Amino acid sequence: MDCVPQTICLRSYNGGRMRLDLELIEVFCCVYEEGNFSRAASRLLLSQPTVSGHIKNLESYIDAKLFDRLPRQIVPTQAGHLLYKHGRVILEQKRAAIQELQRFLNRVEGSLMISASTIPGEYLLPSLIASFHKKFPAVRIEMRISDSGIVCEEILNGKAELGFSGFRRESVGMKYGLFASDELTVIAPNDDRWRAVETISLERLSKIPFLARGAGSGTRSMFEKKTGCSIDDFNVVGYLSSSNAIKEAVKAGLGVSVISNLAVRSEIASGSLKRVRIEDVESMRRQFYTVVNRNLTLSPIAEEFLDFVTDSRIEQAIGA
Repeated sequence: MDCVPQTICLRSYNGGRMRLDLELIEVFCCVYEEGNFSRAASRLLLSQPTVSGHIKNLESYIDAKLFDRLPRQIVPTQAGHLLYKHGRVILEQKRAAIQELQRFLNRVEGSLMISASTIPGEYLLPSLIASFHKKFPAVRIEMRISDSGIVCEEILNGKAELGFSGFRRESVGMKYGLFASDELTVIAPNDDRWRAVETISLERLSKIPFLARGAGSGTRSMFEKKTGCSIDDFNVVGYLSSSNAIKEAVKAGLGVSVISNLAVRSEIASGSLKRVRIEDVESMRRQFYTVVNRNLTLSPIAEEFLDFVTDSRIEQAIGA
């Protein structure tokens, strides 16, 4: 069932009224920020035709084009830039009003947008979100999983309230807190070639087929820091964007890789993958961080979830 949209009515000079639905403004601002209908639809949990339809309705209301549709991109028109300038203020005022009311009424309800890098997003946060939902069933959490670089960008740009990252990117306005820790390990297929191998030299590792994460990956950043080598020094046969893709490619014999212990516990236990230690390289311990924007006031939901995560003492649950 569709919700009844909230509206703002602007009285025109001829005495008529022009309806601006807040829902349409929210969709418009999302499309403007993403620069793409498909990405905006994914962010809003809507279908792409629905998002396109909302934009057409809004253009009809104001009788002006908001985006020029080019073959591979959309570009805001001058009317689009003007509407975004004011629309973002309207949506921020709406958010602030809801937050203030929730604090006044001592309620924790509504939605929360989280941006998380692969390891926190796939292996740490799901169980915490489930526990949080049991405590606060009126809260809906949406989590986007990407690499640590994108997480920091989304927090900095206000696209998500809370972030969970595999590294700290020092930027004005960013605030980090220790969330959890883990250790990186080299993995290889548990076949005849690797079954008896316990250690490998860094020089040898750099010459065999290697699977790497992208430039924004916290795993890659920490591996380069701990080894003192750039990924460019390795025999990279592929760049894969997720831990699951890395694991499946290693199992298939495409190459070896470095990955978080959290991501391979079940595969190591079942014997489908093999851990290998790098000679003369100290333990590749790494941290995960909570990320917030100092310049933006957290909603009561975000504050509650951040406190909940901090109190869960996740680092002890991971172990050394």
